[in-house]
Amino acid sequence: MNPLLSKNFILLITANCLAFCGWVFRNYLINWYILEKTNSTFMVGLIAAIPTFFVIFISPLGGQLADKFSRKKLFLIARIISFIFFLFVAIFIHANFYPILFIILCFSGVGITAGLEVAASRNLILDIVGFKYLTWGNSITEFINAFLSTAGPLVIAIFFTSISNTIIFFSMPAVHIISVAAAFMLFIYLKEPKNDSDNNSEKQVDKSIKEGFVYSYKSVNIRILMILSFTVLFWGASQPLIPKIARDTLGSGASGYAILLSSEAFGAMIGSIALPLFPQIFRNSKSIVACIIIYSIVLFFFSLSTSIYLSMLLLVIGGFFHIIWFTVVLILLQTIPDDDHKGRVVGLFFMVIQAYGLGFILGGFLGESIGIVATVVIAAVIPVIVHLVCYSASKEFRALKS
Repeated sequence: MNPLLSKNFILLITANCLAFCGWVFRNYLINWYILEKTNSTFMVGLIAAIPTFFVIFISPLGGQLADKFSRKKLFLIARIISFIFFLFVAIFIHANFYPILFIILCFSGVGITAGLEVAASRNLILDIVGFKYLTWGNSITEFINAFLSTAGPLVIAIFFTSISNTIIFFSMPAVHIISVAAAFMLFIYLKEPKNDSDNNSEKQVDKSIKEGFVYSYKSVNIRILMILSFTVLFWGASQPLIPKIARDTLGSGASGYAILLSSEAFGAMIGSIALPLFPQIFRNSKSIVACIIIYSIVLFFFSLSTSIYLSMLLLVIGGFFHIIWFTVVLILLQTIPDDDHKGRVVGLFFMVIQAYGLGFILGGFLGESIGIVATVVIAAVIPVIVHLVCYSASKEFRALKS
């Protein structure tokens, strides 16, 4: 039976994608809420970045746990805890009881939970579908995520006009509780292969976090992929600018912000279809570099646009190439390591990728101090330079494909 049609894979993507849907709601609702309360792109970026601070430090531990213990158990526990934190966020906002303080506290908890769970979650895809269907497994997950990112802000924007803003925040825990149900069913039905930790104790395999770092550094391709992953910081720098562009440059308000987020996600949805259909084109280092160059060009022209329609088109194109960049980097990092290091390598990747949270802060600060266009120029040029330098410097990386 095709593992992509199996009950376990369906339950996994249901749990993952509904949790991601909650994250989409959070991104739209909280960002706009903070902008309205503070009128500061810096505060938007700072609060949006809080979970990433904790993921940066916790995800290596999460990778180690994914190599040593049951991934489905880690997955379920994390889903339950995330639901609790998002429920608290909604309650304190609705009660108007120090809402920003409790957003900060709950987002800190969400970041810790995400750091512990992310490597297990991603490697469960490989556990269920195997190497043969890994591209399809990742692409299906990203396609559904992109679809939810497209539809989510539009749905919330519709409800914004008819439901109190504080009630709508309960949409975040609502989708998370369904994610918990799917994760629980996966926990019941998935028969994991026996954890290698018992066998590895006989072989004296070092499962420490430090050894995972050393292994990743010694592999030229893993090291370069981690460096390139860090440039997501500059993608993050553009994100707190989008609500301000929607409100002040395009004059389209909250609904315009929702449309812009959905446009980028729609492009990602198309990219998630294209990747498994044309793996020979995209699953290599040349594609990684080409995708980031095109994305950066599109981002620059987006900052100059004064038309909502042109901005939508540019974000569709940008979303297409950025999701291919992200997914190909992840697939390569899932396939390059040996079995004893997959969890820690993927955990390290999700530690590095949290640089986008630092980008939120950087983009918010620069957007207020030097302006939107100048900030976007910085966010567009530096990733291109890093990718070109890495590509030209390593023959091994230039030959990389999967």
